[in-house]
Parts: sequence; C-alpha cells; structure tokens
Amino acid sequence: MKRLLFVILAAMLAGLFLVALAEDQNREWAGYQRKFMKSLAKDERRGVKGGIKQLQATDLGRVDRCTTCHMAMDRPQLALAEEPFKAHPGEYLTWHPPEKFGCTVCHGGQGLATEAKAAHGDVEHWSRPLLKGSYVQASCQKCHGDLEAIQAHIPALMQGIDLYKQHGCAGCHTVKNFGQTVSVDLSDVGDKPLQLLDFTFVESGEHGGHEELRQWIDEHFLEGRKVTPGFRKDELPPGEEEVYPTFMPNFGLSEQEAEALTIYMLSLTAENLPAKYVIPAPPPKPEPSYASAIDAGRAVFQKYGCVGCHGQDGRGGRHNFNAQYGQEVPSLVHAKDYYDRETLKHFIETGRQPVPRINVARPRPPAFMPAWKGRIPDDELNVLVEYVLSLNEHVIREPGSSASAPEPVASISTP
Repeated sequence: MKRLLFVILAAMLAGLFLVALAEDQNREWAGYQRKFMKSLAKDERRGVKGGIKQLQATDLGRVDRCTTCHMAMDRPQLALAEEPFKAHPGEYLTWHPPEKFGCTVCHGGQGLATEAKAAHGDVEHWSRPLLKGSYVQASCQKCHGDLEAIQAHIPALMQGIDLYKQHGCAGCHTVKNFGQTVSVDLSDVGDKPLQLLDFTFVESGEHGGHEELRQWIDEHFLEGRKVTPGFRKDELPPGEEEVYPTFMPNFGLSEQEAEALTIYMLSLTAENLPAKYVIPAPPPKPEPSYASAIDAGRAVFQKYGCVGCHGQDGRGGRHNFNAQYGQEVPSLVHAKDYYDRETLKHFIETGRQPVPRINVARPRPPAFMPAWKGRIPDDELNVLVEYVLSLNEHVIREPGSSASAPEPVASISTP
C-alpha cells in the first residue's frame, strides 16, 4: 500500500513538473523571443541567447528585465520594425548605456515584470506606468540640470516650462522654492500619491483603465473646474445651493499644450540620483537690461506670476468667489488712484490674507494676495511698482489692444 501511494505521488509530482515546464515554454516573453529568433537570418542567430535577461543598474538600485522582450533595441537595422522587435531610436543608448542606466529610470514601468501588461505598469497600485511618446521627456530633468543644452530633444518639456511661465503659475504655486504658497507646492508633484487625488470626474486612463497621475494632471489643465470642482455640498453652510468652484482658471489650453504642461509636472520629482549621473545646472544668466523701469517692471510682473491672478496687463478678470471687489481678483489698471509708491510697495510686501468676504457665513475666497517680502528682491520690487502705477496710462487704449512684451536691450559686456 505504501509503495502504491509512493508511485502515485511520484507520478503526480512528475505531472506537475511537466505542466510547469509547458507553462514556462508558453510564457508571453518566451513567445516573443521565439518570434524574434524566427525573424533573424540563420547567421544572425549566432550568439543570440534566449531566457530572461536582466539589466542591473546597481548605482540606481534598479533591476530591469525589459530586454527579455525588447531584444532588438540595440539593432539599428530594425529601426522600422514593430514593437517589441524595434531598435531604440536615435543615439540615446550611446549616451545612456543600458548597463549603467537600465530602462525604467527614463521610461518608467515595472522593471522586474516579464509580462507586457505588468511591465508597462498597466496594473492597479503601480504609480509609475510606462511613459509613452513625448511623455518620456519628463524623465530628462532627473539628470540634466542644463535643459537648454538638450532642448532639441525635449521640445514638449521646454514648451511646458514656457507655458508655466507664460500663464503666471508661479503666482500661486511654488517649484523648488520659487513662487508662492496660495496653492499647493509643485516641487515634487510628479511623485504625488494617487490616494491624495480625487478621480471622480477623471476619464479612465489609457493604462488599462486604471487611475494614473498623468491622466489626472492632463485633464486638470484642460478642465480644471470639472476635475477639482471646489467646495463639496457638505462643506457649504446649511441651505446653500450655490457651488463654489476651485480658483484654478480655465486657460483655454489646446490638448497639445495641456500635454506639454503635464510633461513638465511629471518631471518635478524628489528623486535624487547619484552625483555621477547628474549634469549640474549652469550658473544663472544675468538679468537682461531694459529700455525703461516700466519695461523692466513688466518683465518682473511676468516672472513672478502676477499675470496668473491679475491677468495680462493687470486687467484682472480671475473669478474669486465670495470676495469683495466684484468677486474677482482686482484689476490693477487704477492702482495709481489709490496708492503711491511707498504704500503700493508695502502692500505687495505684506499682501492681504484673508480677502474680505461679501458674506462671512459663506466659504472664504480661494485666492488671496500673498506676501512677497523676501521673495522679490528690492531692485525688482521697485520697478514692479513703477510698472503697476503706469498701467492706467499704458494699458487704457483701444478696445482689444494689448501691451506687448518688453524687448530686452542687449547688455554691453567687456572682453
């Protein structure tokens, strides 16, 4: 009886071994490898070995198995093939040796996975899915402190940075200690946990329909007041039916512009790579010279994001719910009628918080004038005051007209 039981158990063990062997041969990655080998000429197969492949970027603490399927990434002759049998584009592998960088530090995804869906991060609870297309540019700022040196390779990222400045986002947000604290600090928004975001009004992402940071940020730029509606009904006073939206304006961005801004946001992380990977930023460029104090002040107005709340040329127009002054951020066009130089400078330095409410029983206005003391150097503050006081003379003009951006005057340098 014992011998019979032994034979039965041994047979079951052998059967399980054969099943495991068959399953191993039919794994997704094994199928890709067989298909790739069949695509090669007989002499090209020499030296090409199958099996799970690993890139160990020890300094980065990463183990990536991406090349298990992407076996052709270093074969330029396959540049026009389909994935995963396609060569890596450009000379990026020359500049970023795979044995030193791996794959996921730039492309995202789950490096240890060996099935495409899991490897690409198309699974729940994986916060860094594969960065596709131009989104991979979000990784470049991890190492490259001098983005202008590689700007030809990162057009979307550079556009996102320009849009951030153009729309005056620094007037409410801080990035790496530059900007204000009216709203959230964006210095490491690319690492933001999904648990801190409300996906109620966000469409399903492309990654298997799972919640993802990229989708939330992108839709927030396109339809901010849909994604973050503001005060919820249970936060309003009893009997209130009016909705108090977020202050985040709708900038009328195109889908391409929203994508560029999203790429910039995803590039803002707290990830610190070893020093030998980092190309330090160059010394800051000297400030340009301007033809007048007013032109210089207009540049300061743009630099520190004043345009984000006060609008182009200080015309106002950003809706600020339950705030006095017409429930909007005040126009600066008539500042000269109420302030002289010293009082205006003092007001900019000290700000106004909280903003007076129309109805004290209702929620406070979402936007307020922050204090700029210690954030704007005195020389820039002085020309900013000159610009604001000039607005009633330089902005009041034909309907539809707008003051042009100041043209820097080339500084004279000695050899």
